[in-house]
Amino acid sequence: MSANQTYNEKELLSRIAEGDEQAYAIIFDQYYPLLYTYVNRIIQSAPETESILQDIFMKIWQGRETLQYVERFSPYLWVMTRHHALNVMRNLARRNALLDDFARQVPTAETEENREWHLSLIDEAITQLPEHCRQVWTMNRIGKMKQAEIAVALGIALPTVKKYMQQAIGLITQYVKDRSSLGLALTLLLSIFFEKK
Repeated sequence: MSANQTYNEKELLSRIAEGDEQAYAIIFDQYYPLLYTYVNRIIQSAPETESILQDIFMKIWQGRETLQYVERFSPYLWVMTRHHALNVMRNLARRNALLDDFARQVPTAETEENREWHLSLIDEAITQLPEHCRQVWTMNRIGKMKQAEIAVALGIALPTVKKYMQQAIGLITQYVKDRSSLGLALTLLLSIFFEKK
């Protein structure tokens, strides 16, 4: 198919849902430049903007099976992107504020290197989650989707979503606790960071 040909978006989404990389590339090429301009205006950082868009398009590909049920893709994509960009800004500010508060409360002052190490430990814990837990956690924490919305999007029961969220939080907390010498203080920080939503 020619790149200049007009595509039916619903057809493209159905093809993407079936794993068609060419259809995915068409959607990517169509929306990436517009989303880049939009996100960069909010974030004002090219590397962060690229990271956000990489996350968005990765989510689209990973959740491609559900795309065929999206009635209006463009608004869906714009809202997802806006929420993700704002959440990234909030999460960065929140993480920095929590770690700053934590550093003031811990008797042994934490160096910048240790702080970065703890942040990377949290990120590493997230990547170690089982796929279903990581997907639900990401949709809730990064995508800011409510648990009921996640249940509908994934076609699973709400109690299952809640169970996966509890597992994810427990596994992240345990992962960091097992690898940190700060033990109780870090566990308290994580309980604040992962407060129930």
